Amino acid sequence: MKTLFSIIFISSLIFTSLNAQNCEAYIPTKVGQKLMFQTSNKKGKVQSYYSQELFSKKDKDGGTAFKIIQTSYDTSKKREITNQDTLEFFCKDNTFYIDMSTFLNEEQMKAYDESQITTDYKNIGYPVNLKPGMTLEDGYVEATINAGVPIVFRTDITNRNAEAYETVTTTAGTFKTIKVSQDLKAKFAFMNLKMHTVTWVKSNIGNIKSETYDKNDKLISVTELISIE
Repeated sequence: MKTLFSIIFISSLIFTSLNAQNCEAYIPTKVGQKLMFQTSNKKGKVQSYYSQELFSKKDKDGGTAFKIIQTSYDTSKKREITNQDTLEFFCKDNTFYIDMSTFLNEEQMKAYDESQITTDYKNIGYPVNLKPGMTLEDGYVEATINAGVPIVFRTDITNRNAEAYETVTTTAGTFKTIKVSQDLKAKFAFMNLKMHTVTWVKSNIGNIKSETYDKNDKLISVTELISIE
């Protein structure tokens, strides 16, 4: 099952240089390349690990389509697998996109017949030559369950800004990155949640570090790239 935090991390891992398409993406673009991340709480205690591995890159509809396997692990020494999801990305017309329909909770959707579900979304786009000072377009995804009383699941990503060039060091190395901030609002049936994320990204890799804050601007968690295989 996708957790809310996986949605946040997914939303912040969206970029790689694709000269053929004249796009810059921020995910691994070498098939088989694997990135490992760890997430810690505000006190620095590790809460979880996850990896991203590109397993498919194909020409499609005049662009390039990517599929990444995201695998979540527990915090035991063996790092047992707890979940796997497939994330989709697309590069076309000088823009790199994340498929916002990927943000839907697949396990929750499986509880209903497809005929009961209607969806609507606007994909997030990242322009070529991302640089500080750019304001990026908002995106959202919404699913309505039409089973008696309608149930709405919706995630909005807004106020997206490229803020600065910054150098970030993790156990995976030292990287020159672009700092990107955005707000996230999630509605799951009767639950509403608002958060703010700050992410440091690098082309050809993706997320190097991200911080998540609650609606009162208090730090909730930190995610860092810890290895590249």
